[in-house]
Amino acid sequence: MTHFRILVGGNAVSSFGSFLNMVALNLFVYEATGSAMRMGLFMALRLASGFVAGLFGGAVAARLPRKPVMIGCDLVQAAVLVGLVAAPQSLRVDLLPLVAIAIGLLSTTSGVLLRSSVPDLVGSAERLRANGLLVTGRAVAMALGFAGGGVLISWLGYRAAFLADAATFMVSATTLACLPLRFPAPGGRAAPAEAEPPAEASGVPETTGETTGETTGATTGATAGDGSRTAAPAAGDGYLSRQRVAFAALAAAPAVAVIVLIRAVDALGSASHNVGIPVYATQLQPSDPAGFVGSFWGVWAVGLVAAHQLVTWLQRRSGGSYAEPRHNERGFIVGTCVMSAAFIVAFMDIPLPWVLPVSFVAGLADGFTEITYTTRVQAEPDPARGYFFGMTAMAESAGLGIGMLVAAGLLEVWSPLDVAAAMHGAVIVLAAGFVAVTAARRRRVPPEPAAAARPRESVRRLR
Repeated sequence: MTHFRILVGGNAVSSFGSFLNMVALNLFVYEATGSAMRMGLFMALRLASGFVAGLFGGAVAARLPRKPVMIGCDLVQAAVLVGLVAAPQSLRVDLLPLVAIAIGLLSTTSGVLLRSSVPDLVGSAERLRANGLLVTGRAVAMALGFAGGGVLISWLGYRAAFLADAATFMVSATTLACLPLRFPAPGGRAAPAEAEPPAEASGVPETTGETTGETTGATTGATAGDGSRTAAPAAGDGYLSRQRVAFAALAAAPAVAVIVLIRAVDALGSASHNVGIPVYATQLQPSDPAGFVGSFWGVWAVGLVAAHQLVTWLQRRSGGSYAEPRHNERGFIVGTCVMSAAFIVAFMDIPLPWVLPVSFVAGLADGFTEITYTTRVQAEPDPARGYFFGMTAMAESAGLGIGMLVAAGLLEVWSPLDVAAAMHGAVIVLAAGFVAVTAARRRRVPPEPAAAARPRESVRRLR
């Protein structure tokens, strides 16, 4: 884990750069163009590029060597920012769409490749711990990036902020290049990770383990009739297109499909508080709305950091079994519901001192949800998980982009509480609905008699 911890540090540095440029670039676009619409289009283009990266992220993970691609993503982002600084003043506005596309595509691609590689880098048993470290690093980077962005710009200007941002990507690329970490080879040819225990019945549907004749050759990580994982061909080896390969793999893992759907709706709900908190701050604390927003997200980031400690405690208390898929699925559902409920409560016009504990709970649940869903998806074999993380990134980008438009429109006629209650309430209803449906399905299906299971076990031993 020592090398992985260093990798987490390098990734946190680049994440700091990403959050720094979210502040610097958005402000730069607004000041350079004088148009809120242009700034909105810049943000939308960046989100759309992330959506496209998610669409093809699985194919990139399956077909290309991951470490060089991740290094290249960092280097190109650094080059784009240096190019923006070096360009003449008259050309900088024209270069902004290129910057938005490059950052949206490359940052999402790098994230998909890293998440899908964690089981190969640290081993299956250390996934939960490794994901907690990644979330902690991202939380610290987010807090420092958002807080430091405005200070750096006010002290040294936009050029210094962009160059500092480019330097963070160079640090990340150098760290990756120097570390002797073995990423999985293209086509999932790396040594298989430690076998996962079968997912037991939980709050989301189990992976059925049944494959049709069409999906057997296309899906990755399907389960054979005897419970063993089938070998998956490299993406593109069959007649199915990359997109059909991804959706066929998702169809063979219904538990992951549910996670992708809930993450999409969750991103839609998250847009309500991202858009609504500045509006709510001006109503609740008109004398200093920026102070309220900064305090809210600062405490939220502390909760995000604490999520790793919570998961570590649960892992110790369970004797190391909390990394099993059934625990991750249940944790994901519970964490999603708690997070959405906390954001609704935050808009209920409660006294300011009570808003901060609610913000902490929201951050804690947000980090817990990210760790558990990431660990659950990583239980799938490679290269299937590359497709799954790509589709999750695609769903999150689409949900956030659409949600921002919906939330902005609703805030014209509704209060921030109404908007948050409607959009986050949909997340809770969806998650709770899946729990109710799967619980009812479990009650209808009788358990398999032990005597019926013994012949298959004997056949397995004969094989």
